[in-house]
Amino acid sequence: MNKITLGTLYIMITTLTINANIFEEIKTSGYLRAAYEIHAVKESDTFKDGAIGGKLHIETAPYLGIQFGTSFYTSNALGSSDNTGLVPFRGEVANSYTILGEAYVQGTWGNTRVKIGRQEIDTPFAQVDDIGMVPNTFEAYILQNRDIPDTTLFLGQIQKMAGVDAAVVDAFTPVNGDNNMQVIGATYEGVENLTLSAWYYRIKDAAVDSIAYMEANYEIENYSIGVQVAKQGYSMGKDAKVFGITASTQYAPLGLSFSASYNKAWDNAAFSGFCGGPFFANSEYLIPANAGVAGAQSNIGIAWDATTIRIENLNISLNHALLKNQAKQKATETDLVIGYTLGKHLETHLIASYIKGKNVGEDDARHLRVFLNYDF
Repeated sequence: MNKITLGTLYIMITTLTINANIFEEIKTSGYLRAAYEIHAVKESDTFKDGAIGGKLHIETAPYLGIQFGTSFYTSNALGSSDNTGLVPFRGEVANSYTILGEAYVQGTWGNTRVKIGRQEIDTPFAQVDDIGMVPNTFEAYILQNRDIPDTTLFLGQIQKMAGVDAAVVDAFTPVNGDNNMQVIGATYEGVENLTLSAWYYRIKDAAVDSIAYMEANYEIENYSIGVQVAKQGYSMGKDAKVFGITASTQYAPLGLSFSASYNKAWDNAAFSGFCGGPFFANSEYLIPANAGVAGAQSNIGIAWDATTIRIENLNISLNHALLKNQAKQKATETDLVIGYTLGKHLETHLIASYIKGKNVGEDDARHLRVFLNYDF
């Protein structure tokens, strides 16, 4: 594939979307976001950061099945802190930055959709992971097809990325050098209440050079269960094999739900890919990858919907994660998440985390993030 043509594509998209006469309608959407976070390391420094920013998305109406789209993301630093120990609100090139995170042409014909350029992607090991100010976006060629009943096929060539999990937050840099990453996936929903998916990632010559992943989820009223397995090929050393299971139930009269998840790796360390990863036992910060070779992580949680006491749009959850490394050393994380929606467009949420992570190479720390989002 000719990568040089993408630069020309971005110029075409920007020019076309500004001229409303090109197509019958231009649609805009996005959000404004304010955020603040504190990371207090035990017996060390306390780091603070804040930012305001958001997203502006512009997309043309379809014409002969073809649409153009762009998204501008911005994060503007408040104060004089940095990214130390924090989910990065700031860029690597500049503290405050604006980035053209999406710039694509999309064609839809029947059950087939082709999307080329910078875009948001949702796959298990490459996804937006919107946990800060600017999410992950990817420069990619994507094809999706739904000709087979109840089945979605996915084929992708992922070349570059920017965003919260990228090597450089505020600039697109190659995914796996010149080899990039190739993805194929299938999702099947032809059995009532059951979703099956299978994915394969080829990452030639990388430290982890392949990922094979399968997931099954079954959900009925008040109950759900999921199983996942992954085989991750290491170019040096043994391949990692990862198993996961999750289950949840809810008691509607009290607005309560309960969940339990577990992941275990064998032979090598679990790899989260180019995002936080899909593993069921993930917490806000600690994930199975932190547990290292042959590590394990469990996560139990309780959530409450305050509608049962006539407080609309208030949700509170409490989760506790336990990690064990190969030497049976333990690490823990406890997360409190409070979300509240104010009217149709305004939402706020708070994430408070208490982490004891020294045994897995992370800080013992307290962390707080607060977000205010206005969607339009």
